Amino acid sequence: MYKVVVSDLDGTLLNSAHQISGRTRDTLHELVQQGVTFVMATGRHYVDVRQIRALLGLDIYLITSNGAVVHDSEDRLIFNQTLPEATARELVMLERDPSLHLNVYYGDEWLVEEEMPWLLEFHKDSSFSYTKTDFASHPLDRVNKVFYTGDHEKLLVIERLLNERYGDRLNVTFSLPDCLEVMEGSVNKGSAVKAVLARCGLRLEDAVAFGDGMNDVEMLSMVGRGVIMGNAHDRLVKALPGYPRALTADEDGVADYLERCCAMASAV
Repeated sequence: MYKVVVSDLDGTLLNSAHQISGRTRDTLHELVQQGVTFVMATGRHYVDVRQIRALLGLDIYLITSNGAVVHDSEDRLIFNQTLPEATARELVMLERDPSLHLNVYYGDEWLVEEEMPWLLEFHKDSSFSYTKTDFASHPLDRVNKVFYTGDHEKLLVIERLLNERYGDRLNVTFSLPDCLEVMEGSVNKGSAVKAVLARCGLRLEDAVAFGDGMNDVEMLSMVGRGVIMGNAHDRLVKALPGYPRALTADEDGVADYLERCCAMASAV
């Protein structure tokens, strides 16, 4: 049995209703009571995930904005890597198809340039919401993440453009097929998980991690065992061939896999 469980949220720990099921909650509580360390690692905003953690009822580390922000179990900020202000300005002003929507995580705020009520469905449990903003006049000195939402094929154009223009100065990755996320180049979930585990006196080899998107690839490839969700994007499956698979998020894939691990460990 692994000493550490690390999980993404959307499409992984959260089902299609954007909630943690009772089965998953019970399984995680049982493991934590047995001494297992649990860590959330997500592209979501800290303010949002803090509320999800409260509903889960566990005092755990939170890796948010794909690793750009890390808080300990007592809500102390222990790491924050923002985008350079000039780069953030360029990303905000980037010419793009008008059907693609701009989002910015700025400090404790989620900023947008137009109303997008359908995105609030992801945040029903936390009630986290955006603020409509004029980016031309808004400061961009504390940007943790810029992300664009919309048609996947149109987002691929943005992905290619940013990779050609910035190279490894940016980490450009898909969390979902319709969500392209951009962070400072050294930021990823894997590096953040490594730092958190070192702080806890644990190793990457001690951890099992679950994910479904390309923003999980570093994390899944760095831990002792990376597990790909049954509903994962094909691009992640191709990037990590041969990695074990869990059931889908709607089938409580994380809980099912962990329960089977526990059963196998107790049988040894």
